[in-house]
Amino acid sequence: MHSAELPRRLGLLDSAAIVVGTIIGSGIFVVPNLVARSLPSEPWILAAWVFTGVLSFFGALAYAELGAMMPATGGQYVFLREAYGPLFGFLCGWTNFFIVISAAIAWLSITFATYVAYFVPLTPLLSKTIAVGLIATVTLVNYRGVVAAAAVQKTFTVMKVLGLAVLVGAAFLGERHHVASAVGSPSAPVVTLSGFGVAMIACLLSYDGWVALSFVAGEVKNPKQTLPLALALGLALAIVIYVLANVAYLRVLSPSEIAATPHVGALVAERSLGPAGGAFVQCVGRDGRGRGGRW
Repeated sequence: MHSAELPRRLGLLDSAAIVVGTIIGSGIFVVPNLVARSLPSEPWILAAWVFTGVLSFFGALAYAELGAMMPATGGQYVFLREAYGPLFGFLCGWTNFFIVISAAIAWLSITFATYVAYFVPLTPLLSKTIAVGLIATVTLVNYRGVVAAAAVQKTFTVMKVLGLAVLVGAAFLGERHHVASAVGSPSAPVVTLSGFGVAMIACLLSYDGWVALSFVAGEVKNPKQTLPLALALGLALAIVIYVLANVAYLRVLSPSEIAATPHVGALVAERSLGPAGGAFVQCVGRDGRGRGGRW
Protein backbone atom coordinates (compact mmCIF):
# COMPACT_ATOMS: atom_id res chain seq x y z
CA MET A 1 0.00 0.00 0.00
CA HIS A 2 1.14 3.55 -0.77
CA SER A 3 0.25 6.40 1.56
CA ALA A 4 -1.54 9.25 -0.19
CA GLU A 5 0.30 12.55 -0.05
CA LEU A 6 -1.05 15.97 -0.96
CA PRO A 7 0.77 17.87 -3.70
CA ARG A 8 3.17 20.47 -2.32
CA ARG A 9 2.27 23.57 -4.31
CA LEU A 10 2.29 26.37 -1.73
CA GLY A 11 5.35 28.59 -2.03
CA LEU A 12 6.73 31.21 0.32
CA LEU A 13 4.37 33.97 -0.88
CA ASP A 14 1.35 31.68 -0.59
CA SER A 15 2.34 30.59 2.92
CA ALA A 16 3.06 34.11 4.13
CA ALA A 17 -0.30 35.25 2.72
CA ILE A 18 -2.03 32.56 4.79
CA VAL A 19 -0.31 33.85 7.93
CA VAL A 20 -1.06 37.54 7.30
CA GLY A 21 -4.55 36.97 5.93
CA THR A 22 -5.57 34.74 8.82
CA ILE A 23 -4.28 37.11 11.48
CA ILE A 24 -5.56 40.42 10.15
CA GLY A 25 -9.29 40.93 10.35
CA SER A 26 -11.71 43.25 12.09
CA GLY A 27 -9.86 42.76 15.37
CA ILE A 28 -7.57 45.69 14.61
CA PHE A 29 -10.68 47.89 14.25
CA VAL A 30 -12.43 46.90 17.50
CA VAL A 31 -9.82 45.46 19.90
CA PRO A 32 -8.09 48.85 20.49
CA ASN A 33 -11.23 49.79 22.42
CA LEU A 34 -10.62 46.94 24.89
CA VAL A 35 -6.94 47.81 25.16
CA ALA A 36 -7.62 51.49 25.85
CA ARG A 37 -10.08 50.58 28.60
CA SER A 38 -7.31 48.78 30.46
CA LEU A 39 -4.40 51.04 29.48
CA PRO A 40 -5.32 54.76 29.37
CA SER A 41 -1.81 55.67 28.25
CA GLU A 42 -0.53 56.04 24.69
CA PRO A 43 2.99 54.63 25.27
CA TRP A 44 1.62 51.66 27.19
CA ILE A 45 -1.00 50.94 24.53
CA LEU A 46 1.73 50.69 21.90
CA ALA A 47 3.92 48.68 24.31
CA ALA A 48 1.13 46.11 24.73
CA TRP A 49 0.81 45.63 20.96
CA VAL A 50 4.57 45.30 20.51
CA PHE A 51 5.04 42.95 23.47
CA THR A 52 2.21 40.60 22.49
CA GLY A 53 3.44 40.68 18.89
CA VAL A 54 6.88 39.52 20.00
CA LEU A 55 5.26 36.88 22.22
CA SER A 56 3.21 35.62 19.26
CA PHE A 57 6.35 35.66 17.15
CA PHE A 58 8.06 33.25 19.56
CA GLY A 59 5.00 31.01 19.49
CA ALA A 60 5.08 31.02 15.71
CA LEU A 61 8.75 30.03 15.74
CA ALA A 62 7.89 27.06 17.97
CA TYR A 63 5.21 25.98 15.51
CA ALA A 64 7.62 26.52 12.64
CA GLU A 65 10.06 24.10 14.27
CA LEU A 66 7.31 21.53 14.81
CA GLY A 67 6.08 21.97 11.25
CA ALA A 68 9.60 21.52 9.88
CA MET A 69 10.01 18.34 11.95
CA MET A 70 6.56 16.99 11.00
CA PRO A 71 5.58 18.65 7.71
CA ALA A 72 2.17 17.00 7.45
CA THR A 73 -1.29 18.51 7.06
CA GLY A 74 -3.26 18.70 10.29
CA GLY A 75 -1.58 21.18 12.61
CA GLN A 76 -2.14 20.41 16.30
CA TYR A 77 -3.68 17.05 15.39
CA VAL A 78 -0.36 15.86 13.97
CA PHE A 79 1.70 17.32 16.81
CA LEU A 80 -0.48 15.80 19.55
CA ARG A 81 -0.70 12.45 17.78
CA GLU A 82 3.05 12.16 17.47
CA ALA A 83 3.74 13.44 20.99
CA TYR A 84 1.03 11.70 23.05
CA GLY A 85 -0.48 9.03 20.83
CA PRO A 86 -3.50 8.58 18.53
CA LEU A 87 -6.11 9.14 21.27
CA PHE A 88 -5.04 12.74 21.88
CA GLY A 89 -4.76 13.33 18.17
CA PHE A 90 -8.28 12.00 17.67
CA LEU A 91 -9.69 14.18 20.45
CA CYS A 92 -8.04 17.25 18.92
CA GLY A 93 -9.34 16.42 15.44
CA TRP A 94 -12.83 15.63 16.75
CA THR A 95 -12.99 18.88 18.72
CA ASN A 96 -11.81 20.95 15.75
CA PHE A 97 -14.15 19.28 13.30
CA PHE A 98 -17.36 19.35 15.34
CA ILE A 99 -16.83 22.43 17.52
CA VAL A 100 -13.88 24.79 17.00
CA ILE A 101 -13.50 25.07 13.23
CA SER A 102 -17.18 24.48 12.45
CA ALA A 103 -18.24 27.18 14.90
CA ALA A 104 -15.60 29.58 13.53
CA ILE A 105 -16.78 29.03 9.96
CA ALA A 106 -20.41 29.56 10.97
CA TRP A 107 -19.50 32.75 12.87
CA LEU A 108 -17.47 34.13 9.97
CA SER A 109 -20.23 33.44 7.46
CA ILE A 110 -22.86 35.09 9.67
CA THR A 111 -20.53 38.04 10.21
CA PHE A 112 -20.12 38.36 6.44
CA ALA A 113 -23.89 38.43 5.96
CA THR A 114 -24.19 41.02 8.73
CA TYR A 115 -21.73 43.30 6.95
CA VAL A 116 -23.57 42.80 3.65
CA ALA A 117 -26.69 44.01 5.45
CA TYR A 118 -24.79 47.23 6.21
CA PHE A 119 -25.11 48.07 2.50
CA VAL A 120 -28.21 46.12 1.41
CA PRO A 121 -31.28 45.48 3.61
CA LEU A 122 -31.66 41.74 4.21
CA THR A 123 -34.42 39.61 5.63
CA PRO A 124 -33.42 36.95 8.20
CA LEU A 125 -33.93 34.23 5.59
CA LEU A 126 -31.86 36.02 2.96
CA SER A 127 -29.11 36.68 5.51
CA LYS A 128 -28.91 32.96 6.33
CA THR A 129 -28.93 32.13 2.62
CA ILE A 130 -25.97 34.43 1.99
CA ALA A 131 -24.07 32.87 4.91
CA VAL A 132 -24.66 29.35 3.62
CA GLY A 133 -23.80 30.45 0.09
CA LEU A 134 -20.48 31.85 1.29
CA ILE A 135 -19.58 28.54 2.95
CA ALA A 136 -20.52 26.66 -0.21
CA THR A 137 -18.46 29.02 -2.39
CA VAL A 138 -15.36 28.77 -0.23
CA THR A 139 -15.75 24.99 -0.06
CA LEU A 140 -15.94 24.83 -3.84
CA VAL A 141 -12.80 26.97 -4.19
CA ASN A 142 -10.86 24.66 -1.86
CA TYR A 143 -12.25 21.60 -3.64
CA ARG A 144 -10.94 22.94 -6.95
CA GLY A 145 -7.41 22.68 -5.61
CA VAL A 146 -4.71 24.30 -3.56
CA VAL A 147 -3.67 26.66 -6.37
CA ALA A 148 -7.14 28.23 -6.61
CA ALA A 149 -7.41 28.46 -2.82
CA ALA A 150 -3.99 30.12 -2.58
CA ALA A 151 -4.97 32.66 -5.25
CA VAL A 152 -8.12 33.61 -3.34
CA GLN A 153 -6.15 33.85 -0.09
CA LYS A 154 -3.55 36.15 -1.63
CA THR A 155 -6.24 38.34 -3.18
CA PHE A 156 -8.04 38.93 0.12
CA THR A 157 -4.77 39.39 1.99
CA VAL A 158 -3.69 42.13 -0.42
CA MET A 159 -7.11 43.79 -0.09
CA LYS A 160 -6.81 43.83 3.71
CA VAL A 161 -3.29 45.24 3.73
CA LEU A 162 -4.09 47.90 1.13
CA GLY A 163 -7.26 48.86 2.97
CA LEU A 164 -5.36 49.33 6.22
CA ALA A 165 -2.65 51.24 4.36
CA VAL A 166 -5.28 53.69 3.07
CA LEU A 167 -6.69 54.15 6.58
CA VAL A 168 -3.25 54.65 8.17
CA GLY A 169 -2.14 56.96 5.37
CA ALA A 170 -5.28 59.10 5.70
CA ALA A 171 -4.73 59.41 9.45
CA PHE A 172 -1.11 60.50 9.02
CA LEU A 173 -1.66 62.81 6.06
CA GLY A 174 -4.77 64.47 7.43
CA GLU A 175 -5.01 67.08 10.15
CA ARG A 176 -4.05 65.86 13.60
CA HIS A 177 -7.17 65.72 15.78
CA HIS A 178 -5.49 64.67 18.99
CA VAL A 179 -2.45 66.12 20.73
CA ALA A 180 -0.48 63.59 22.76
CA SER A 181 -0.24 64.28 26.47
CA ALA A 182 3.16 64.68 28.05
CA VAL A 183 4.60 61.51 29.54
CA GLY A 184 5.16 61.77 33.26
CA SER A 185 2.92 64.82 33.70
CA PRO A 186 0.99 65.15 36.98
CA SER A 187 -2.25 64.30 35.18
CA ALA A 188 -0.83 61.18 33.53
CA PRO A 189 -3.19 58.19 33.94
CA VAL A 190 -2.24 55.34 36.26
CA VAL A 191 -1.26 52.07 34.57
CA THR A 192 -1.49 48.84 36.58
CA LEU A 193 0.01 45.41 36.04
CA SER A 194 -3.44 43.82 35.95
CA GLY A 195 -4.56 46.36 33.34
CA PHE A 196 -1.57 45.51 31.17
CA GLY A 197 -2.40 41.82 31.51
CA VAL A 198 -6.01 42.33 30.40
CA ALA A 199 -4.80 44.41 27.44
CA MET A 200 -2.40 41.61 26.52
CA ILE A 201 -5.27 39.14 26.31
CA ALA A 202 -7.12 41.39 23.87
CA CYS A 203 -3.99 41.95 21.75
CA LEU A 204 -3.17 38.23 21.66
CA LEU A 205 -6.67 37.53 20.34
CA SER A 206 -5.96 39.92 17.47
CA TYR A 207 -2.68 38.15 16.68
CA ASP A 208 -4.41 34.77 16.77
CA GLY A 209 -4.46 32.92 13.44
CA TRP A 210 -0.82 32.23 12.59
CA VAL A 211 -1.37 28.62 13.62
CA ALA A 212 -3.45 28.14 10.43
CA LEU A 213 -0.32 27.58 8.34
CA SER A 214 0.37 24.35 10.23
CA PHE A 215 -2.96 23.00 9.00
CA VAL A 216 -1.67 22.99 5.43
CA ALA A 217 1.98 22.11 6.11
CA GLY A 218 1.58 19.00 3.98
CA GLU A 219 0.97 21.22 0.93
CA VAL A 220 3.94 23.57 1.39
CA LYS A 221 6.98 23.33 -0.87
CA ASN A 222 10.29 22.70 0.89
CA PRO A 223 8.62 22.94 4.33
CA LYS A 224 11.86 22.90 6.36
CA GLN A 225 12.76 26.29 4.90
CA THR A 226 9.40 27.72 3.82
CA LEU A 227 7.45 27.20 7.07
CA PRO A 228 9.83 29.08 9.41
CA LEU A 229 10.42 31.88 6.91
CA ALA A 230 6.74 32.30 6.08
CA LEU A 231 5.74 32.42 9.75
CA ALA A 232 8.52 34.88 10.56
CA LEU A 233 7.70 37.16 7.62
CA GLY A 234 3.95 36.94 8.18
CA LEU A 235 4.13 37.71 11.91
CA ALA A 236 6.64 40.52 11.40
CA LEU A 237 4.39 42.16 8.81
CA ALA A 238 1.34 41.78 11.06
CA ILE A 239 3.20 43.40 13.98
CA VAL A 240 4.26 46.35 11.83
CA ILE A 241 0.73 46.82 10.48
CA TYR A 242 -0.88 46.61 13.92
CA VAL A 243 1.56 49.07 15.51
CA LEU A 244 1.22 51.54 12.63
CA ALA A 245 -2.57 51.27 12.82
CA ASN A 246 -2.56 52.05 16.55
CA VAL A 247 -0.18 54.97 16.05
CA ALA A 248 -2.61 56.29 13.44
CA TYR A 249 -5.56 55.82 15.79
CA LEU A 250 -3.77 57.71 18.56
CA ARG A 251 -3.03 60.54 16.15
CA VAL A 252 -6.74 61.00 15.52
CA LEU A 253 -8.31 59.92 18.83
CA SER A 254 -7.31 60.19 22.47
CA PRO A 255 -7.13 57.02 24.61
CA SER A 256 -10.35 58.08 26.34
CA GLU A 257 -12.12 58.43 22.97
CA ILE A 258 -10.83 55.03 21.87
CA ALA A 259 -12.07 53.50 25.13
CA ALA A 260 -15.50 55.08 24.61
CA THR A 261 -16.25 53.75 21.12
CA PRO A 262 -16.60 50.06 20.20
CA HIS A 263 -15.89 50.84 16.53
CA VAL A 264 -12.51 52.55 16.69
CA GLY A 265 -11.55 51.94 13.07
CA ALA A 266 -14.86 53.26 11.77
CA LEU A 267 -14.60 56.44 13.84
CA VAL A 268 -11.02 57.08 12.70
CA ALA A 269 -12.06 56.45 9.10
CA GLU A 270 -14.99 58.86 9.38
CA ARG A 271 -12.76 61.62 10.74
CA SER A 272 -9.99 60.97 8.21
CA LEU A 273 -11.92 59.97 5.10
CA GLY A 274 -15.35 61.51 5.63
CA PRO A 275 -18.78 59.83 5.84
CA ALA A 276 -17.73 57.06 3.43
CA GLY A 277 -14.97 56.02 5.83
CA GLY A 278 -17.24 53.89 8.03
CA ALA A 279 -18.48 51.87 5.08
CA PHE A 280 -14.90 51.49 3.89
CA VAL A 281 -13.85 49.96 7.22
CA GLN A 282 -16.82 47.60 7.13
CA CYS A 283 -15.54 46.29 3.79
CA VAL A 284 -11.95 45.84 4.96
CA GLY A 285 -12.87 44.05 8.18
CA ARG A 286 -15.79 41.99 6.93
CA ASP A 287 -14.31 38.54 7.70
CA GLY A 288 -14.20 38.75 11.50
CA ARG A 289 -10.81 38.55 13.18
CA GLY A 290 -9.25 37.02 10.11
CA ARG A 291 -9.45 33.44 11.28
CA GLY A 292 -10.31 30.79 8.74
CA GLY A 293 -7.11 29.52 7.14
CA ARG A 294 -7.41 29.22 3.38
CA TRP A 295 -10.34 31.62 3.04
